[in-house]
Amino acid sequence: MEGLLPLTARRGADAGIYDSEGRQVLLRGVNVNSLGDYYQDNAELPPVLPLSEEDFREMAALGFNVVRLIVSWSALEPQPGRHDANYLGRIRQAVRWANTAGLYVVLDMHQDAWGKYIATPAGTNCGGTREPAIGWDGAPQWATITDGRSTCRSPGVRELSPAVSQAFENFYADREGIQTAFVRTWAYLAGAFAREAGVAGYDLFNEPHWGNNIIGSGVKLTGLYGRLIPAIREAERAAGGFPHIVFFEPVVLWPVDGSLPDPQVMADPHLVFAPHNYAESITGFNPLTIEQVFEKARADAELYQVAFWIGEYGWFSDPAANKSRVARYAAEEDRHKVGGAWWQWKQSCGDPHSIGIPGGTPASLLIHLRYTACPANEDLGLVPEWVAVLSRPYPRGVPGRLLSLSSDPESSRLEIEGATGTAGVADIWYPGNGRVPWISGDGVKTARIERVAGGFRVYPTVEGRYRVVLTPPT
Repeated sequence: MEGLLPLTARRGADAGIYDSEGRQVLLRGVNVNSLGDYYQDNAELPPVLPLSEEDFREMAALGFNVVRLIVSWSALEPQPGRHDANYLGRIRQAVRWANTAGLYVVLDMHQDAWGKYIATPAGTNCGGTREPAIGWDGAPQWATITDGRSTCRSPGVRELSPAVSQAFENFYADREGIQTAFVRTWAYLAGAFAREAGVAGYDLFNEPHWGNNIIGSGVKLTGLYGRLIPAIREAERAAGGFPHIVFFEPVVLWPVDGSLPDPQVMADPHLVFAPHNYAESITGFNPLTIEQVFEKARADAELYQVAFWIGEYGWFSDPAANKSRVARYAAEEDRHKVGGAWWQWKQSCGDPHSIGIPGGTPASLLIHLRYTACPANEDLGLVPEWVAVLSRPYPRGVPGRLLSLSSDPESSRLEIEGATGTAGVADIWYPGNGRVPWISGDGVKTARIERVAGGFRVYPTVEGRYRVVLTPPT
């Protein structure tokens, strides 16, 4: 099995993610939130589940090659100006485990509804039209400035709380230097991983809120990203590293609201647009279809002349009924020749997503990539319907440029077309524990096939305009 090569992003006509050998790379995998610093509503239910090296080996056995690893500002900088070396060590361990299993890591500075310190105090009367809110994850307590606004929210929508809106507004305004501190923390993190080839890049800020007014939210994002990216690059240079990919997100209301940072400010050469696609899954802010959101992602990425990568997607109920939607998602992912990360690997019964409201009770069965039985946090294994689609064949890396991709989860037939100026070796995942798949096509000189956990890695040498077809043996 090949080692992990440094990755970079290209802009323009050949926009995409590439490794140091010039192969176009598709990053496909899953989110992991075990290092997230989440609010705990129930003392008996931890908000996250522990992470082990075996988790990453199981991910690799599905053919995945990337993990979007959630990290929290509140844990990195629990006190102003004091970064927690122990927490950084936990991140290092997770990155090392992932890399050893053959998985790249995208470090995601995660937040939901600002942080865990905006929870409605017990006994608060929210009135007839609003409800108490639990806390979430993200900012430290010292950076949570709400100006006393109400923590009560619109029913079921964590972002629609005056306190959350005000906390973001103060952050964008750099009230008391909190945005400056966030920038310094990102520099600290980027400097620590500046020379790590197994870190694919940095997801700057998960699902940014618009503040008090959606109008002008693009300007707010522009200001934030315009500070973050140079600080990260300076930290990488100071550490003797190389520029990693910067994954940047739109405002959380995307794709319905198109608030985006100014393309003129987003001039760094190593950028990838990283929206989330919960179409036909989480529909509160998003009445569009799966296909419409993919088209929106493509169009917005073109504004910057960059590739796009879906940082989150997933379904959380009724696998039998939703498998067809997952298959449609997969077909669009292949058609657009992109990757993404499923939300998420496993979820605790005490996760704020599981609890929902103060004093809430988790469902008896949580459905993510794995089943979890509550309240005991019993792991019931992978969801077969999801795995059948997500583990389908795909090219992890191809020489030159990937021109087309078609992968059928039902038949395990894969067909790719590409073009390269010089002969090179592709790296293709093929699932299954049976016999070696058949390989055919055009422009294929030789092929090496390696049996690995969960399937095969196929390494055809290709040149010129090439076509590779993999099918199961009959």
